Amino acid sequence: MHNRLIFALLSQPFKRYAHICAAMVILLASSLSYSHAAPPHLAGTDQKPAKPDLSQRTQIRFLTGTDFAPFNSLSPQGRLTGYNIDLIRAICQELTITSRCQIEARPWNELIPAMQNNEADALIAGLVPDREKRAVFNFSRAYFSLPARFVAAKTTQTNGKPFSPDDKTVGVLSGTAHEALLKTYFPKAKGSSYANAELMYKDLKDGKIQLIFGDAMSLSLWMNPAAAASETGSQQTGACCQFVGGAYPAPEFLGAGMTIAVRKQDTDLRIAFNSAINALERNGFLDDLYLRYFPVDFY
Repeated sequence: MHNRLIFALLSQPFKRYAHICAAMVILLASSLSYSHAAPPHLAGTDQKPAKPDLSQRTQIRFLTGTDFAPFNSLSPQGRLTGYNIDLIRAICQELTITSRCQIEARPWNELIPAMQNNEADALIAGLVPDREKRAVFNFSRAYFSLPARFVAAKTTQTNGKPFSPDDKTVGVLSGTAHEALLKTYFPKAKGSSYANAELMYKDLKDGKIQLIFGDAMSLSLWMNPAAAASETGSQQTGACCQFVGGAYPAPEFLGAGMTIAVRKQDTDLRIAFNSAINALERNGFLDDLYLRYFPVDFY
């Protein structure tokens, strides 16, 4: 029997579409203010689904991984911590089911089989709700979006001009959705593909490339010296650099965001989680949680 840790909560048409989306997103991003901002609200303020009756459920078993910092990971003391863990506690409190909530942490490759074998009720571990997964699970509304952004050295001179990556050498990880996004949204940028993020970071610091384009969350952690080594495993920090331009959600490339997966038949849980997430968004909890874990704003 495998080891596991159980924690109580009390402790072509597409191209046309993509280009239209690109034009809209670029226009929106160019108008953004770059001060520290709260994450965007992913549901309208009028979305207030009624709380379903969960009284017949004796327990709600959440399943997560152990190696997805800062969302869920084990501390040196063996305690499960992270953004997702705090969110689960808040969801259970909002639904007044804290005494019935439980989190179990397992290795990534065991998560989906455990859900399919009815060993858990909800999976919150960064699972992408793609077509294949939607055939097996239902998903809550998104609680966290992962946009793409550009990063430049702080010494970069803008000369008062609006940001544009056109004709600039832009580092991007090869074979990723961000590489495809860069080519579609910014065809005039000179993409330079990298197989290794560390080398890409070094080349930006050394001036061999002018920009990096990639996952804003990962870049945010890299540019936070206090978190870079522990959260990303990087041996260097990005204190040299800063975000430039706006954030690009690009759901057609990057997906709708992080969600909670439930089994197809568990409609009551999906509705309950949506209700709780909406409430936590309205009362400011999600904003506070974002600022707690991501001091380098990436929206």
